[in-house]
Amino acid sequence: MADLSIIVTAYNIEDYIEQCLDSVAAQTLRDLEVLVVDDGSSDSTPLKIVEFCAGDPRFIPVMLPENSPGGVATAANAGLDHATAPWVGFVDGDDYVEPTMFERLVDAAAGCDADLAMCQYQEVVDDSGERRDPADAHRWAELTASCYELGVQTRRQFLRFIAVPWRKLYRRSLLTNNAIRFPVSDSFYEDNPFHWVAVISARSIAVVPEVLCYHRVGRIGQTMATADERAFQIFRHHDTIHTWLAGRRLLDVYETTLLGWVISQMEWIAQRTPPPLRRALFDTLVPIFAQYPEPAVAMAVREGNKGVTALRLSTAVSKREYGSFARILASRPGSSNPVITAAFHLKHSGVRHTAVLAGRYIRNALHSGRLSRTASRVAWVGRERRQQDVMFGLMVIQQRLRGVDSRLGELEGRLLEIEHSIAKLGALPEPASGVDEQGRYGSAGFDRLEDPVGRG
Repeated sequence: MADLSIIVTAYNIEDYIEQCLDSVAAQTLRDLEVLVVDDGSSDSTPLKIVEFCAGDPRFIPVMLPENSPGGVATAANAGLDHATAPWVGFVDGDDYVEPTMFERLVDAAAGCDADLAMCQYQEVVDDSGERRDPADAHRWAELTASCYELGVQTRRQFLRFIAVPWRKLYRRSLLTNNAIRFPVSDSFYEDNPFHWVAVISARSIAVVPEVLCYHRVGRIGQTMATADERAFQIFRHHDTIHTWLAGRRLLDVYETTLLGWVISQMEWIAQRTPPPLRRALFDTLVPIFAQYPEPAVAMAVREGNKGVTALRLSTAVSKREYGSFARILASRPGSSNPVITAAFHLKHSGVRHTAVLAGRYIRNALHSGRLSRTASRVAWVGRERRQQDVMFGLMVIQQRLRGVDSRLGELEGRLLEIEHSIAKLGALPEPASGVDEQGRYGSAGFDRLEDPVGRG
């Protein structure tokens, strides 16, 4: 029996599958069975899979006759049905991994007898090759141990990480004994219920704070390569998770955490939702929020360490006030500027972790050629002194951000009070300028928020 079963899922990725399989074949953990599941591709992906597997007996092709509806659930479950090793890992067929990834994860899990192990990853922008940290990178600053026993609080902590399976390792008996599978439907984002059930069912988790895999984003054909109503399908999984929790009498324990998950996805999806679809997003959210009493909304925002804007959006949905919801989205500032990103990490993770991410940003910028030759020399000259300067500068910025954040909270709180007072008088204001009768707005940019799946 192999030490590890790796499940590679593939669909119409002829330009990427060979790089992926090469990276899996190069693993320093040699005793593998690799189940390469093709989900009915119509390009040359199946041919390349069969040819690769013929050259390495550890690789086993699993060819589905036609493309399954929804996302990756059917293909991933087919791999689980064939897996025989005590440990199971996943790799997306258009991603690639470090040679030491699975040896590091297996050693970490076995070393503390954990049911799960998890490492860090980076996104790779398809057209430029730029590497960047995912939206939950700041959460690693909270992890100071190598292994965690999973109680209510630690489960909540890990449930807030992006729900991708391909940076984790699973004890196969955990999946088998708890009948954990990806839910099959015509929807995408099946990673989310799988993540919830696995984390809540596991006894413990090992963490490896190293970037060991690379997830491709911006590829044509990915679920989130274009912004449309398919993105709203993620909210269908609220009821899947809700029903599972209720069936195990765990709803009272995790219902605010689940609502916090909905709020995170609402913020993330909202930045990708064009103005004409905002009403559809709102209508998708209303029946979900209707399942929770109003105090649970504020509690979920506090538990998830969300900001005032998240509270305002959630309150608007809970009270079915589309006008307020649309105005908040239309007026919300944001930017992909790295300074804004640094401010976000300063607020949530502190100076030291932000400095680490800033260093990683510079290295990736150098790697992708986005810094000039002169800037490259400047970045590396006097490295130690500059690191001290950066740390000092970040501390100053952090102090100023605290003051700005406090003032912003006061102003937004007063705005909420004014809106509620006007609502009580039955005289809600007309939509803000730039909004027509159908609720259409101009574009509004947002900083990257919580990515629920990381599939790009």
